[in-house]
Amino acid sequence: MKITDLQIVEGDFPLKQPFVTSKRRIDVIRDYAVKLTTDGGLCGFGACAPTPVITGDTVGSILYAIEEFYKPLLIGAELSEELLPAVQKTLFHNSSPKAAIDIALHDLLAAEKGLTLFEYLGGKAGAKHLETDATVSLGTPEEMAAEAKKHISAGFTAIKVKLGGPKEEDVKRLKALSPVFGETVSVRLDANQAWSVSDAVYVCSAAADMGMNIELVEQPVLYTDLEGMAAVTRAVPFPVLADESVFSAEEAERLIKMGGCSMVNIKLMKCGGIYGAKRIHKVASENGIPCMLGCMMEGPVSVTAAAHFAAAFGIDCLDLDPPYLCKPYKIEASVEYDGKNIDIHTGGKGLGITKIL
Repeated sequence: MKITDLQIVEGDFPLKQPFVTSKRRIDVIRDYAVKLTTDGGLCGFGACAPTPVITGDTVGSILYAIEEFYKPLLIGAELSEELLPAVQKTLFHNSSPKAAIDIALHDLLAAEKGLTLFEYLGGKAGAKHLETDATVSLGTPEEMAAEAKKHISAGFTAIKVKLGGPKEEDVKRLKALSPVFGETVSVRLDANQAWSVSDAVYVCSAAADMGMNIELVEQPVLYTDLEGMAAVTRAVPFPVLADESVFSAEEAERLIKMGGCSMVNIKLMKCGGIYGAKRIHKVASENGIPCMLGCMMEGPVSVTAAAHFAAAFGIDCLDLDPPYLCKPYKIEASVEYDGKNIDIHTGGKGLGITKIL
């Protein structure tokens, strides 16, 4: 079976409210879906979103990579698993367009065998139920408390809190959030690299004293500061989740070996898709390190792929909330999103996507 066509479909997904971190603010998710078609009539879908402050990928670089590098690689090629490492080797970095192509190929490979993607990846057959957290954007203490109340009222039991301002301001934010969360909501703190080691320890110690159920703190210091990650991991009373410090299996292994994290956040946009995600998960598993399955602010195609990956590998710590944070949109797929609930239905092939936008 040969690949005969590659199309790029641009889509915008407006958010219900601005998404704000220490790194950026966005109001609309700009998404690029890839549709691969074969001479056997199968179609495979993948997608990516530009996140310049994290991956370095921009709208222009994504389109150029797909059109000028991946289209020539794939058109006329025989559908085969051998294409997966070839996609990784074709370009250095460019992890987001790699992910879009990788996801589309995995979708095709699973459909060719008549399997859902999570089954193709080794998961057991049957419907899957997953649960995600919801994110509270960086803002004033009052704004963040109000947003947290909305998420909890919507049924969420795990909340990610974006921090990364001056340490005193972050403590004020947590003091406003503490009575909202109580002791039952699982709280995930995320500074997006914005703290120093001392600031991370200061804020985390203050958070621990407030009686909240702190599940983890994510990427407290600059992604290149591996010694700093190790220092925070030794000093704080709850797990440290590595995000921007880990784009590859090699980076994961290096950080884990030096005691720089307690958990690893796998994101398809960081590691070039499912091929890279499997390698990171293998390294983490071999070292007894649990994983979160996260995402950037992305459209539903790549989030659906992430959900299938989580279902296949039994990852239950999930940060896949863009479908909840977006205004309503239309997509026909095997995955249904309803607040914190992510349900993957049986009977489909691959990602189960039949229509996008």
